[in-house]
Amino acid sequence: MPIWIYPYYQFLRVMAATFLTLLAISLVATTSQAQESYAQVQPNEELTGAGSMYPEILFTETLRLFSNANPNIVVIYDPIGSGAGVLALQNGTVDFAVSSAPLEAVLPQEDNSEAGNEPTQKTGKLLEIPITAGMLGILYNIEGVGHLKLSRNALAGIFDGSIQYWNHREIRMVNPDLHLPKLKITVVGRSDASGANFALSSHLTSVENTWSEMTASIWPPKNFPKDTIYVPSSSQVAAKLADVNGSIGYAPSAFGSTLGIPMALLENQKGNYVAPSLNAGEAAIEAISTSGDPLAVEQILDPESPFAYPIVLFFWLVTADVYSDADTGKDVRSFAEFVLSGQARGASISSGYIPLPSNMRTAAKKLSATIH
Repeated sequence: MPIWIYPYYQFLRVMAATFLTLLAISLVATTSQAQESYAQVQPNEELTGAGSMYPEILFTETLRLFSNANPNIVVIYDPIGSGAGVLALQNGTVDFAVSSAPLEAVLPQEDNSEAGNEPTQKTGKLLEIPITAGMLGILYNIEGVGHLKLSRNALAGIFDGSIQYWNHREIRMVNPDLHLPKLKITVVGRSDASGANFALSSHLTSVENTWSEMTASIWPPKNFPKDTIYVPSSSQVAAKLADVNGSIGYAPSAFGSTLGIPMALLENQKGNYVAPSLNAGEAAIEAISTSGDPLAVEQILDPESPFAYPIVLFFWLVTADVYSDADTGKDVRSFAEFVLSGQARGASISSGYIPLPSNMRTAAKKLSATIH
């Protein structure tokens, strides 16, 4: 093993811990700056939101830009997970939620038949507004191994526990140039109700027979290996991977690219091995551009393009359509319109996310204009 590999992973552990610390400082600083502006202009205009942890990468910049454009509105966002965020909106404790899974997957089972029509304590019904898309990265830590390819069979086998070592034939077969050690595979998964769980389980159930009888869920898949390490956020997935040699996990690809954690090239429908990238993400969702009803597209389970990265997910801003307080409704509408603006689109691309196709973005803007 090259002598620089071990120090590199020590460095990665430090970087993951440093990222979490700097993220906390950044969110506090952003909120503090916004609160200072808020106190100087109109101290009564405050929006509260909660939900998906994807804003750990993107929302800090988006909130900064929104605060600059709207100094009279303070936005306080709590990244507690998609499921918890939507429930908080339903209970009336926040003004909006962000979800990385569709409402029909996030809401309690008995409410699924009416997804999108649930009244909230804000007096309105829920609107599901797409704001960006992303790729689910398959992150791994195998000292001395880079540019790992994973076939569909290998990906399914790793996450159902039937493939337990990195030198398994299914993995070696598509990585003939890599020296794969006889090292136990340790899966790191999300313990909470997350869009990451939903994206992974949706993809695997759509393409692999070993998963075909499972149901996609925002909760951890039941057929994960028994020794899976569960953590409650994407940031902690990244941190745990840095600590455990032989580990593999999943998180929005922006975490892998930001922290420099290796991500596997995954086999797509056409048999090509593709890494997460802007071009591969845009290829995955390109079919939406010809859809007559782009807002009806909630998942792309197995993209057909030969250039597509195979696991993509959308992110939604979830709001009420009517708020009991007119000022709150106006501010939520302003926030929704900004998140769909060119400024926010630029922040999304630079943060490693995929911009929505123009027809979907136009439809989302029309939907956000109905908030009041």
